[in-house]
Amino acid sequence: MPAKRKGKRKNRRIKFSESNYVEKNYMKRGKAVIPIKLEKISDLYMKHDYKQMELSDSVCNYIEEIAYMVPINTDIVLEIHCPEIDEELQNKIKKNIKNNYGMEIDDNEYDLAINNRRALIFAVVGILLLMLHIFIENYGRIFADFLSVVWWVAIWDMVEILVLGNQDIKWKRLNNQQLYDSTITFVFDDKESEQKAEENSKSEIDSKV
Repeated sequence: MPAKRKGKRKNRRIKFSESNYVEKNYMKRGKAVIPIKLEKISDLYMKHDYKQMELSDSVCNYIEEIAYMVPINTDIVLEIHCPEIDEELQNKIKKNIKNNYGMEIDDNEYDLAINNRRALIFAVVGILLLMLHIFIENYGRIFADFLSVVWWVAIWDMVEILVLGNQDIKWKRLNNQQLYDSTITFVFDDKESEQKAEENSKSEIDSKV
């Protein structure tokens, strides 16, 4: 564990702009380019996926973490750096990526449908309890007070689902739609040039030391 520095560090505002970060590191010609490095094609898929159809969690998390920062109206390019592959395999990879985010969109729509049903149930229960509360208010004060709390909770749950829960799912759906519509390109890396680049970077570091 590193030793703590002596003295107090004052809280201060830092100058960091997420939009500037994306602009500097990922934007090219008006599109957000997300580079994906694959040592081998199997790295794209789940470890035990024999048919190589399901994208690995690490690849998906990496893509979605960057895509989350990209404005929703900006086109995305998934730039796959990998060993050279034929056109048939390229088309298969493109189809698998589309299918992956198509399934995510389908899951988002299913979650929205479930949330809307729950919200409808809470709304109906809340309204019925409100009507019952008004009807028996003059007959049993304690029970009427109890009903007033219950119908308010039901209505509040409905609002929370529609406003907060659905909003989060809708944003996820938009992000998945953005990735589904992305352009997928391939860059076939030359191992010799990569080795030279690594050697050059090492030599630059050594020269600075």
